[in-house]
Amino acid sequence: MVRVAGLGVVAGVLAGCQLGPTASIERKFDQRAAEYILKPGKARIEGQAFLRRDQGRLVTAAGERVFLIPATAYAVERFERMFGGDRRSYYGNAVEEPPPEYLTYRKETKVDMSGRFSFESLSPGRYIVATRVFWTEPKSFFTHGGAMYDVVDVKGEETTTAIVSGK
Repeated sequence: MVRVAGLGVVAGVLAGCQLGPTASIERKFDQRAAEYILKPGKARIEGQAFLRRDQGRLVTAAGERVFLIPATAYAVERFERMFGGDRRSYYGNAVEEPPPEYLTYRKETKVDMSGRFSFESLSPGRYIVATRVFWTEPKSFFTHGGAMYDVVDVKGEETTTAIVSGK
């Protein structure tokens, strides 16, 4: 089930373990630029979310929420600042709170046990797909993994593949 929700986006994934001062977002959120996510369409995104452990085995994002956010100039700057220019972060960087309306322009679903997810009935546009993967090694108290995202372009009525692996 995909729904549009108003809770914190992946900022919540990174909250509580951010380092350094809070960064400002220079661009302003433009609702008109994000509206395409609310319009029904015939495109879809099928994807997988996983990270590779040191031993080469994959750990999926099974059971995690995955967010779909319009890749507006504001959202792209926000993610670049949160993730420090990478597509994966354990701690992340603190950024200022988004305007409340920003949180209404997104969709979310859950990742299945094999690390797969999908978003249906999408309008064409550029989207940020974000989730997280965490695990603990045997005989260890420390967690590994982190939050990650990718940017995908959805066109016409096509099915687009998103591989969210922090790269």
